[in-house]
Order: sequence, then C-alpha cells, then structure tokens
Amino acid sequence: MIDWSSLFKKAYPWQGTMPVIEISGEPYDLGFQHGKICKYMITKIADEFIQKLVEITGVEKSKIIDEALKYEKAILGQIGDEYIEEMKGIADGAEVDYKNILILNCGWDLLNSLPTPETHPSYMCSSFSSFADDTRNGNLICGHNDDGARNIDQFLVLLKATPAKGRSFAAPVVPGYIGYHRMWNDSGTVLFGLSLEKGVKDEVFDYNIPMWVLLRHLIQYKESTDEIVQGLAEYPPPTAFNFLISDKTASVKICHVAANNIVKISPEGSTAVLTNHALVDDIKPVLVMRDHPSSTDYRFQTVKRFLDGKKGKIDVKAGKEALSSHYDSSTKKYYPSANTPCSHHEYEGKMAGTVSTVVIEIKEKQLSAYISLGNPCENRWTEDVLEIK
Repeated sequence: MIDWSSLFKKAYPWQGTMPVIEISGEPYDLGFQHGKICKYMITKIADEFIQKLVEITGVEKSKIIDEALKYEKAILGQIGDEYIEEMKGIADGAEVDYKNILILNCGWDLLNSLPTPETHPSYMCSSFSSFADDTRNGNLICGHNDDGARNIDQFLVLLKATPAKGRSFAAPVVPGYIGYHRMWNDSGTVLFGLSLEKGVKDEVFDYNIPMWVLLRHLIQYKESTDEIVQGLAEYPPPTAFNFLISDKTASVKICHVAANNIVKISPEGSTAVLTNHALVDDIKPVLVMRDHPSSTDYRFQTVKRFLDGKKGKIDVKAGKEALSSHYDSSTKKYYPSANTPCSHHEYEGKMAGTVSTVVIEIKEKQLSAYISLGNPCENRWTEDVLEIK
C-alpha cells in the first residue's frame, strides 16, 4: 500500500512560493553570488543529481565527468569561456567541485546521451502562446508547465540576473544551473523548451553546446523570436528539443530541433500549443519516436481544447486555468494523472509531475511573469515584472 502522507511530504517539500535571488556583474561574480546564496541547496542537489545520473545511465561517475568535459570543450570552442567562468564562480561560492557544477549544467544532455542517445525514456512538459484577437486585450499571453521528477526540481528558485554584457533575464532554475528551459529577457522575448519525442537516433547525435548553456546564451544575447531561431540554427543542441518562442511584437515560432536538424513552424491562427511530439513529418527521420497516442497527445488536446473555448478572452487567468487543468483527453474525464496538463504522477506512486508553471503577459513596456512552485493547482504563485527596454 502507498504511504500517501509520506509521499506528499516528499512531493511538496516547500509549502510556499518560489524564492527569488538576484545577481549582477561579470561572469565569475554572477556565479559566485549565485553559489553563495544557494550554497546548501547546491551542495545537496549536486550530490543527489550525480548519484541519480549514475543510477539511471548505468555508467560510473568517471565516465560522466569525461562526457561533461566533452561538452565543456564544445562550449569553449563555440561561444568562449564566459559560462565556464560563471560555473567556476558558482562552485567557489557554494564551495563544491567545479566538475560537479559542470555536470549539473550538462545534465539534460548527459541524461539523453548515456549510455546511448536511443536509450532514454519519454519526458514531459506543456506550453502555449496566444496573441492578437485570441487574447482579451491584445497582449501576448504564453505559458509553460515544467513536468519531471520531483527530486531536484521541487527546489527551484527564480533567478533574476543583470549580466555585465547582454540582456537582463529571469528564469526559474535548479540552484546551480546557469539556464533552464523557461527563460525571458528585458527585450520582451520568451523562450520555452520541451523534450521532443524520445530524442535523436545514435547516428545524428553530436557534442554541441549543452542545452541549459545554449538557452542561457540565446536569452542573454538575442532580442527577438527571429534572432533566437537564427541562434538555434547556428548553435544546434546535441539532442532533440521542442522550442516555443514569443516576443513583444507577437512573433511566435515553433522549432523542432534534433542535433544538426531544425524545422521551423509558424502557428496557424493566433494560438500555438506545444507538448512533446513532432507536429510535422520533416524532423521524424532523425528521431526516436514515442508510441502514439500517449500523454503528449492527450495533454496537447486538453490545452488546445481549453484555449479554443476561450478565444477572444485569453488572459493570465485563462492561461493558469489551461495549465492547471485535470481534464484527461484519453478518458474525457476530470481526474489528475500523467495525461493531464497539471500532471500528478504521485497518484501512480511515482515522484514526478508538474513541478512549476509559468504564465507570462507581454505588454508594450512590461513583461509580467507568474511562476508557481509545485503543481499550479496548488495556487502558490510568485509575480515578477521585467521592464522592457
């Protein structure tokens, strides 16, 4: 029998809103401030994540370090040492080994390439972007659910950074990460990333800039949807990912990216919905495909169904409701499960589900972000504002 009381305590360790940390300065200084503020959590997370990585991939830590150093080489060769210096600053501030911080920031790629790219499981997430006549006041409204294991993502912090170079940005991150798959900047550009099918085939995998570092680089140095799309073509990630990109001009693009392959998709109408499956056939030859229909199809259907019913009235409240939905399109019933946008794998006895949600409204001079810690149905939201420059 499942011990529900114990499980829920583990699933929701923080009974509150997401903590906010603010950092500024040169790369090493950014990292040192981050590391010092989050020292306890980084120490705990790094040790537990690496142990879990060894268990999941079945390879020794020495092999994981060797792989991480290959990604370090890709970073240095393609965009220089800026983020290496920041990771060294995090390590010094938290008083941990730099290689542990490097592994954290290459974690997605390591998880998806070890022991081989074709051996990893399916991952989740749901997102949308609505604009023009579909929204209540014409402002762009977008949102993203971060679904995954609760072992480290339940300890997210909202990182607000003002680098010496490039754009100021914000992102909910695992302490120790320099970037993550929900990021936005003070040019009014929002970047969401989601897993794509089950990743890439072995023969197309390549050691490029690791995902979290790449997303950080794009949000820090690109000022529009089109520039980020160009950046993805210039610096393709090692594995497969879905991207939903939006900006203050209501330019919205979906990109399916798999190693050195990219397919760009413009939304039909004024709302785009994206989960974890390929929307077009062009990218499928290089992917390891999921079974369909599955959770990604059902979550897509639920979010689209809700937003289609709210056309002309989509606002922040509607965005929260769409991503908080417990409607399961596979059964046509309301019951929280792995198939609902607000995912609750704990009802299946698993330590996984939606760990955080972001809903964003972009106005002419202001980007307002609403960020949940834990499932959005818990209604624990932090509001943050970036002035658009």
